[in-house]
Amino acid sequence: MHIDIEKLSLEELLELNRRVVRRIDYLHSLKTRAHLDRFEPGDRISFQSDGHAVEGVVLRVNSKTLSIRTKDAHWNIHPRFVTKLPVAGGEPHRVINEIESRREPGE
Repeated sequence: MHIDIEKLSLEELLELNRRVVRRIDYLHSLKTRAHLDRFEPGDRISFQSDGHAVEGVVLRVNSKTLSIRTKDAHWNIHPRFVTKLPVAGGEPHRVINEIESRREPGE
């Protein structure tokens, strides 16, 4: 498909721009969904923060990010930056319950 943009009016160019942006957003959302579908609550994961590996557990799979609990904090991270770790003993829910029990009151 060839579109000669030199012949388009300002309104036509703006509409074309809106359509292109919508399409790009849609394709990005498909890629994000594919990344998110690799995870589920209870998965052990790691990610890099300030050049250091941080380990945690997926608490929730959101529409664009993973909610992750580490021993020190709660994070919302795009799944592209997260690596799934092997489950020790095959008990992901035990691990998430241990992390949940370490929460500070009021979190």
